[in-house]
Parts: sequence; structure tokens; C-alpha cells
Amino acid sequence: MPNFVSFMECVNGPSPGCLTLAEFLIPVVLFAALIAAGVSVARRNRDAYLRLLRRGFLASLTVLALSVIAIGWFLATDPKTVTGVETSAASQTLWILAITLFGTGFSLLVGMVGFCLGGWLSGRFKPGQLNSGQLNSGQLNSGDVKRPSAQGLVIAIDGPAASGKGTLAKRIAAHLNLPCLDTGLLYRAVARDVIERGGKLEDVPAAVAAARSLDPKSLDDPALRGPAAGDAASMIAKIPDVRAALLDYQRTFACQPGGAVLDGRDIGTVVCPGADIKIYVTATPEERARRRHLEHTSRGETVAYDTVLADIRRRDARDSGRDIAPMEAAADAVRLDTTKLDADQAFAAALKLIGKRRAH
Repeated sequence: MPNFVSFMECVNGPSPGCLTLAEFLIPVVLFAALIAAGVSVARRNRDAYLRLLRRGFLASLTVLALSVIAIGWFLATDPKTVTGVETSAASQTLWILAITLFGTGFSLLVGMVGFCLGGWLSGRFKPGQLNSGQLNSGQLNSGDVKRPSAQGLVIAIDGPAASGKGTLAKRIAAHLNLPCLDTGLLYRAVARDVIERGGKLEDVPAAVAAARSLDPKSLDDPALRGPAAGDAASMIAKIPDVRAALLDYQRTFACQPGGAVLDGRDIGTVVCPGADIKIYVTATPEERARRRHLEHTSRGETVAYDTVLADIRRRDARDSGRDIAPMEAAADAVRLDTTKLDADQAFAAALKLIGKRRAH
């Protein structure tokens, strides 16, 4: 005859046989299931995950608080019921309910810890940002991407220089726990590589070769953030074969499980025309020039405001007037004018727009 171990025997003296008891296995399985649920929900919809997490913790803490109050009341006013001495059936029933309520609240709390752990794991082990290998070339009009990701949330953020789209994209990505790609860095990096190899930005074969051999790991180069790199990128971006060579990389980035945030000038129109949410960030040329001028000043650079304004207007004309993938708002994009908004206000407005779009 097999030796069965009771729950109380396990409490008094744990043994290997205790691991097969349903009283131990069921909580472990449920905890693992809640971890898996946290991973799944967080990857699919970070906002929904956070809402469920907040509500779950609130519910469990509320139940625990009520049970502790009830238990405390019994301990203070009716200790005989607690010990089972001279107690009425009604008092005993209420005491059992209080204990059950405490167990329920504690179980909910432990379950939410598992759900929270799952969400944390989804962020720790999410897919990488495609930093291995070199970029492949491709045709600009090939692979018509109607829906970049079957399950993820793809957000396209476009707009002119100094409109605030880059900062906004990073904050949205961090808030939603999504990878983020500043596609402008790709063109800046290509321009950098062409110059470092002794070529000229007008040299189409050299630019295309640099685009096809671009190492994504080099996008962390601080030199790519300077104004000169931005102007060079605008020249490189006019070359159709360069854009075609970089298109596959951008679309592959968008197709990561869970989705991604991409910012640039043609994300919503060319790279990800099927993006779930499209935002076109803009501001007046004067305001954008003021922001860029402040950046120069903060770095100790002496550049006249009028010079910066002229550069902004020249770049706008070049980006919007090129024959291939011109800078323009997608027909279904939501416009966000940041002329009178600071970074926090623009972020709040963008989240509101995203919330409305996702609600539909």
C-alpha cells in the first residue's frame, strides 16, 4: 500500500512526498500560470498590463485590510471565539469568514506578485534590437507592408527636424516598454561612413555601398547627433538606392514581437504604412530654430539664430521636395503641433492621442 502524506504531516515535518500533494502543487501551478499571463499581457499591451496590475494589487490589499480589521475586532472584543471556547454558531461562522477573507486576500496578493514578475520578465527578455550582422539591400517598392506586426503595437512618428519627435518617440517607447529606432541615425551613419572612407556625399555608388554594409552597432556614435551629421543625412536620404538598402532593416525592426516605435520622415507613409498609430509631430520653423539654437548654445557653440532658421527651412524644403519618400504626413496620421508645448506637455498629448486610437 502506498504511503499517503497528509497536509498537516507536511506542515509538521516536510518530506519529499509533500511535493506531490495537491495543496502544494495547485498554488505552484497557479503562480506559474500568473507569471506566464504577466509575460503575455505585458508583451501584447503594456497599458492593459499596468491597469490589471494596479487593480489587482488594489483588490488584494483591500481584501487583506478588511480581513485584518475583522480579525483584529475578534481578538479585541471576542477572544473566546478565536480560541473556540464558549462561542456561538454565528460568531464562529463570522470568524471563519474573516479567516477565509484573509486567505483570499493573501492569495490574491501572491498572485499579483506573480503577474508583476511576468511583466518584469517580459521587459528583461524581450527580443533584441537587431544588432547582429549587416543590413541587406532591398527594393523600396517591394514587400508592401500593410501590417508590420500581426500581434505587436507599431507606432510611427514622423515630422521635420527639431519638432521634438525623437524625444517623444523615446519617451513613448519607454512608457510602453517597446524598442525604439531613430531612423534618421541610419542616414547619418551612412553619411559618416561615406566621408570616413574618403568619398563624397554626392557619390551614389559610395553611398549605396555604405548603406549596404552599415553596422547597426555603430548607431551609438555620439558624432551622429551633431547638426553637421543631420545636414549630411538629408543629402544622403535623397538617394533612392540608399533608402531601398535601409528599408528592409527598418521594416524588420518594426516586426519585432510586441511591436516597436519608429521615428523619421516617412515611417507612416513608406516604411510602415500599416502602423497601428501614426503621429505627425510638427512646429513652426521659428520655434524649431529656437530649440536648435538653444542646443547649440548649451554645447558652447556660437551660431546665429538667423543661420539656424535658414538651415531649418532649407532642410525642410529638401526633405519634403525629394522625389522619393518625401517628408509628409500620412493621410491617417494624427497631427501634433508642439509649437507651444514643452517636452512633458507633448508627451502627455501624445499619450492621449494613442489612448484614443487604441480605444477604437
